[in-house]
Amino acid sequence: MNTVTHGDADEMWNSMASTIRDVSKETIGVTVGLSRGHKSSRESWWISDEVQTKFALKQPRFRELITCQDGTCDNRTRAEERYKEAKREAKKVVARAKDKAYENLYRKLDSKEGTNDIYRIAKASECKRRDIDNIKFIKDEAGQTIVKEEEIRKRWEG
Repeated sequence: MNTVTHGDADEMWNSMASTIRDVSKETIGVTVGLSRGHKSSRESWWISDEVQTKFALKQPRFRELITCQDGTCDNRTRAEERYKEAKREAKKVVARAKDKAYENLYRKLDSKEGTNDIYRIAKASECKRRDIDNIKFIKDEAGQTIVKEEEIRKRWEG
């Protein structure tokens, strides 16, 4: 703020906002992708240590391939093959980990303790399939606010 002493409020605001963004990017960093709370975020309850190590090996191969596409690498085909191999290995490990996790889940659901989990999973999947999941209220023909779920469904049907 000491450097900005003159100008209108918009200039001062933009200068301060860009400074704050730059400092926060340097300090915290920047993430790419979906947030954890986002509905289409991937499920990760089955991820094991082996999966994480394979992905840790795959990431540098991908970075190497990207730098080769920029023209800074001499052997692009070798980098591409190394990345494809790492990708294949990661897919195999993911498939094995998912199979193992689902096997354990099914074994647990077949037991006596797992009967309540069946209902919990069914309820969660039913909630995911709803079209009007995020709608909390809607107005009817007369302009009155409807908040009950059954009445909202009837209004959508109409």
